[in-house]
Amino acid sequence: MTNAEKRGFGKYLQAAGMPLAIFALLAISLMPTPPGLTVWGQRALAVFTFALILWLTSPIPFWLTSLLAIALLPITGGYSVTSTFQQLGQDVIWLMVCAFILSSAMEKTGIGKRLAYRLLLVFGGSPSLTLLGLILINLALAFVVPSTTARASIMLPIALLIAEAYNLKPGESNYGKILMMQQPMANNLSTSMILTATAPQILAWSFLKGMAGVEVPWLTWLVAQMPVILVMLVVLWIVGLKLFPPEIGSTASTEWRAKLKEELKSMGPLSREEKYTLAVFLLVLFLWATDQWHEVMFAGLSIPYALAAVIGASLLFLPKLGPLKKWGDAKIPWDLMIFSAGAYAVGLALNDSGGGQWLVMQLVNALGLQKGVDLFVAYALLLALMLYSHVFFSSKTTRTAIFIPLYIALARALGLPPVAIALPAAFVISWDLTFPYNCKPNLIYFGTGYFTMRDMIIYGLTICTIGYVLYLAVGWPWLNFLASIGMLPGWKV
Repeated sequence: MTNAEKRGFGKYLQAAGMPLAIFALLAISLMPTPPGLTVWGQRALAVFTFALILWLTSPIPFWLTSLLAIALLPITGGYSVTSTFQQLGQDVIWLMVCAFILSSAMEKTGIGKRLAYRLLLVFGGSPSLTLLGLILINLALAFVVPSTTARASIMLPIALLIAEAYNLKPGESNYGKILMMQQPMANNLSTSMILTATAPQILAWSFLKGMAGVEVPWLTWLVAQMPVILVMLVVLWIVGLKLFPPEIGSTASTEWRAKLKEELKSMGPLSREEKYTLAVFLLVLFLWATDQWHEVMFAGLSIPYALAAVIGASLLFLPKLGPLKKWGDAKIPWDLMIFSAGAYAVGLALNDSGGGQWLVMQLVNALGLQKGVDLFVAYALLLALMLYSHVFFSSKTTRTAIFIPLYIALARALGLPPVAIALPAAFVISWDLTFPYNCKPNLIYFGTGYFTMRDMIIYGLTICTIGYVLYLAVGWPWLNFLASIGMLPGWKV
């Protein structure tokens, strides 16, 4: 299918999306209630299907779909007014809002860029080691900048500076291809290791907490992902060099290092605002990483993730101290907050009404899966579905809203622990490695013109497949080990 044909098909889907969604809403709401499904569950399922079709076909913005779903749930009887509206007050919303405030402070003060420059001067040597250094910088930034787009914006000028110093030609240089493709891929892989590095992972965490009753600690997420992701970052580096052999020799370039030093010099010494912002970030990071021991450390007081983020955000706005002087300094994507509230309301309505479990049972029967299926078989099949499903989506948040609630319900239907199915799926939410449209960092770097879509498909699918094998060979036994020592809550039935 040509690009023109794909665009034409996409326009057809958009045009058909709204009529199809309305038809599905009415058809499911008005049809005789099937055996095993309550009227409440039927109405919740109708609104879910309506929202799902609109999220997939995108005839209207994703946040508007959530607003419509929020309105339709009480109107149809799919969820109460109180239960629907209270989702905007969920701790996950507060966590995301404050995470974006923290990210805004990093960007405004320039501390993120300064850290990246410093690290590159330390790790960058030969052209190949420079690539590895950039990967490590992406990993380091993921801990302190909770936004994939913000990190991409920090790293892009650095990558362009290196490309200019090496005199790389867009579309002609293999080194340029690796340089520009590895940045969003390293960004996405690093993100998946750190719970708070992107909003969709926080949303998945909230589904596990709200629907499965399991609160996965920040440190547990990090430790659970660490073996696979650290290996995959090295694999990303090596595979890039093998798929696209660079035309540049191994001699270190001093030109771009000199330019980086000039940039750092022009930034001047570390400002008071940068020091303050860094201190606040380290405080929040410390509170996130030590959440399991708060009651011991603080005489019985526990500080949840959202509260830690609120504390940090408040400190960044303090007069005469914080770098954020007015509300407009905080770049908060309120459309994402509205979307998340709507997605959460639809997911919980489906769960609480039993509609989700009924739907999953129909899928289970259609696939031939039966209760008592081996846990590893279910893990392998459903992880593959979640991992490769990113090919069809342009939003991690949409994918999260669709898959995680269904996986939790599916696990229950199969008699399996929901965490063992939904948590591994959440681990690969950020593996958007194949197409430019999969996420904003991919689009940002695709816009440089250094690589083609074909290049990214080859590189991305190769990394995804190696990663999938690693999740089976290393991830599975590692997760079971963590469960055996009590570090992974809810893993057992």
